[in-house]
Amino acid sequence: MEAIETVLRFVEGKIDTAAFENALYTDQKLEELLRDSSVSWHGTYVAAIAVDFYDYLIMLDYSRLDGNAEAIGALELFLQKKGIIYTKDDKYSELLSLILKTQPKYLDLDSAFFEKYILPADRSMPEPELKRLIRENYNKYFKYQTKPPKWIQNPAWIVKNDKPLLFVGQLELNSEIFHDHGVVYVFLDTESREIETVKQFY
Repeated sequence: MEAIETVLRFVEGKIDTAAFENALYTDQKLEELLRDSSVSWHGTYVAAIAVDFYDYLIMLDYSRLDGNAEAIGALELFLQKKGIIYTKDDKYSELLSLILKTQPKYLDLDSAFFEKYILPADRSMPEPELKRLIRENYNKYFKYQTKPPKWIQNPAWIVKNDKPLLFVGQLELNSEIFHDHGVVYVFLDTESREIETVKQFY
């Protein structure tokens, strides 16, 4: 497959994220294409990035919908700079929009879990119904004893083997003992009965 064809097929939704990410790391011609110094990024946000365009794409997290949406947006700009006509696939931006509209603030899921467990298989229903089912699935998989976690840093709900653990509660950490003020979040694996924790500090 020609390097530019790889870019086109990813932007148009004809190859999946894994295939594109693999090509980024293994296809020398694709790397050369994306490092093309003749492309002028003047007047775009890419010009402000501290690394070149290829390295920027390598740095994105393709396990997350926002990473995919960011990559596709950047590659669209690349195709425009090259004067290449394309038909955008809105899958990732639409899924990201759904996440932003429905995901509780105590969660920060990767795209694989969201698509596999949270997003209903039938996406053709009206948006209000789709959002209702998505919220039901969040409640089905992410359970807590009394209240959801109130994170002091980024959400870090423990998921093992695609199974979110039960959130039991959180405890304040004494700054005189731990040198910093923080919180420990306690989770229970309901199958093994093992307790696992996440510690966060201010």
